[in-house]
Amino acid sequence: MRKNNLLLFLLSIVIASCGTYKLRKDVKLENLPAPPGTIELSENQYFDKTEATNFHWLEYLYWTKRVYGRDSKEYQQILPDTTVWTNLDGKYSQQVDFYLRDPVYRDFPVVGISYRQAVDYCKWRSDRVMEYMLVKFGVFDYKTDVPADSVFTIEKYFKGEYYGIQPNPHFGFYPHYSLPDPITYQKVIIFADSLNVKNSHSCRKKHCDVSDLGRVCMENRRETEVYPYSPHPTKEVFSCGCKKDKITHLQGNVREMTDLEGTFFGASFIDSCSVLDYVLRTDSFLINSYTGFRAKCEYRKWGN
Repeated sequence: MRKNNLLLFLLSIVIASCGTYKLRKDVKLENLPAPPGTIELSENQYFDKTEATNFHWLEYLYWTKRVYGRDSKEYQQILPDTTVWTNLDGKYSQQVDFYLRDPVYRDFPVVGISYRQAVDYCKWRSDRVMEYMLVKFGVFDYKTDVPADSVFTIEKYFKGEYYGIQPNPHFGFYPHYSLPDPITYQKVIIFADSLNVKNSHSCRKKHCDVSDLGRVCMENRRETEVYPYSPHPTKEVFSCGCKKDKITHLQGNVREMTDLEGTFFGASFIDSCSVLDYVLRTDSFLINSYTGFRAKCEYRKWGN
């Protein structure tokens, strides 16, 4: 099996190999870890550090294909529209075949995604993280080769419908990923500015490119030739070794979906640098090469 294909086993390997321990007392909200991929904004309010990437989406595709099959409607309806590159400009035609699936673009923002696809991905992500946590806490063992009608979901678990396993009384919380609302984006601007200024110093010490802390727009983007299928106007969601405790490309690279369909935060690489990059805007052209998304997350108590 090729090395790049092995990457798609990440989720299964992580869940299956993690250590476990039995819950002996109630898990408190304040003791829960930051959900994977996020940073804490305030008490029980978490926000993705980066845009959703091609690798994240390939993981989603792999899991769905393995469970439901390549020809299933579940798999077919989550395929991105890769023709958005030629719709933007004919010079990007090679990206139709390579941008999503070639390993060199794994850390670039996924595009060609609909609002409905992004919402469904957040639900899928919530289920997978909850499954991981319950395995980690020793509530049940990870199950492989589960039939399509028996996959784990948060709802099935708390209703006692997942293989008849009764919910553990000591663990009543679950992670809820969703598209951010406009108010959250306005709060994150202030948070990210202070956080990224602090971390830009450590990035520079490592001789990293710190441009991912700023704006990727029409005048300063680089269509570099270091990638095999250039040109491409987006940038990696993080650079060098500066991946910890920062929020990248919040106001540039790709604009980002909010929980209001057709409403987006920030600017993108097709916008002029003179365009305000911290405003919300609406657009009827929803699926394209310059719109991505990221999620927020909070822990919720089942039944509340």
